This record gives sequence, C-alpha cells and structure tokens, in this order.
Amino acid sequence: MKVFDRDWLTSVPFDYESKNYKLLAAIRKINSLIEANSLYTAIRVIESELERLYNIKFNKDIIELKHRKINGIDLDNMSLSYDTFETGADLQVIHDICEHAIDELEAIYRFIRDKWRALATECEITEIPDKKLLNTMGYIMYIVPHAPTIKIYKYVEPTSFKIDWSNFKLTEISEIKNEIREIATFIAKSEVESNLYRFFRFDVKIKSNIPPFDECMFPLMQYSIFNRIKHGI
Repeated sequence: MKVFDRDWLTSVPFDYESKNYKLLAAIRKINSLIEANSLYTAIRVIESELERLYNIKFNKDIIELKHRKINGIDLDNMSLSYDTFETGADLQVIHDICEHAIDELEAIYRFIRDKWRALATECEITEIPDKKLLNTMGYIMYIVPHAPTIKIYKYVEPTSFKIDWSNFKLTEISEIKNEIREIATFIAKSEVESNLYRFFRFDVKIKSNIPPFDECMFPLMQYSIFNRIKHGI
C-alpha cells in the first residue's frame, strides 16, 4: 500500500491546508494497516517517513538549495545564479507541517510499538530439547495451535549483531505435521547431520484473530529469535 508520495511535503502547492490534508489521508491509511494488524508494514512506513521528515527538519539549507533552479553563470564572480521556486513563507509552511507531521507520526509509532510488544507477550519462544548456547546455526518452528502443519525456518548467526533485526535472515526449509512425534523426528535427523544446530519453538498463543503472517507474525518471530540469540539466552 502506497501511503506517502515521495514529494508530498516539498511539491506545490505550498499552503498549510493542502499539506495537512495529504498528511491526514496518509494517517488514515496507516490506521487501516493498524486495524488489520499489519503492524510491521505500518512500522516500516512510519520509520521511513520520519527519517525523511527529520532530514527536512534538520537540513533546512538543503531543502532551500533543492528548490533553486540554475538560470545562469556570473563569470565576474565565478558563481551560479538561481531562480527560486519558493518564498520564505513557502519554506515556513514546509517546516511548520514537517513539525506537525513528526509529532503525529511519533505518537502513532509509539502506539504501534506498544501493540507490537503486547503481541510478543502472547507468543512464546522456547529452545528444545535443551540449550546449546555456543551453537551458531539453528532452526525455528512456527507453531499455531490446531494448525495442521508447522513451518520450519533455518538461520545462521550473523557475524555482527549490529545489523538491524529485520535483516536477520530466516529461510523456510520444511513443513511438517503439527505433531510432537514429527518435531522429534526432525530434530533427530538434523542432529545426525550436524551437532551444531539449535532448535526453537515459536508458539503463537494469541486468543483473538491471529494477525497476518507476512505483515506481522513472521517479522515478530524474526524479531524474537534475533534478540534471543543476540543476548545469549
């Protein structure tokens, strides 16, 4: 879902009302993502837009330069001459709505993060059958009660945990029946191949409707396993 146009803030017209209308339309789209529990998508939309807004807020000179057009060269002074598209009032509108947008999006972001953490408390990550803290490869099983199957993902620890958790790669490698015997069989076969693996269950215990997998639950599992192994738990 496209939420913000790339140049919604820095393109004409430069009046507060039209800019605020565009902001409100984008916020409605973000709220629809939140209502659908597409939390990861909403988080990424807001993080991306806040980064742009912070750049605008703290780099006013760059914005002013961006909206000047070269109209010639002053050979006497060896300098460029410009036509400017905005007046000082236009730039003030940009910065006023920028401040307002930052306040609005930061508030929504805090709300989403609270929902994200609440969902995390309704999921449980457990290492089975025992802990192997020194092993640097492993598998995580996505388990939903009463679901017919379990998806299994493989990971390799990154060389540095300075990466963002969203860049931690989980690769789907198998799907087995949702039965204890099937889990035990998978672990046994994997341990025959190598003794360097760890095994985790990610049990979804959400009592209400489970949020979308790609836009919430998979990233939540990714976030959980990354922080689990990052902190050596």
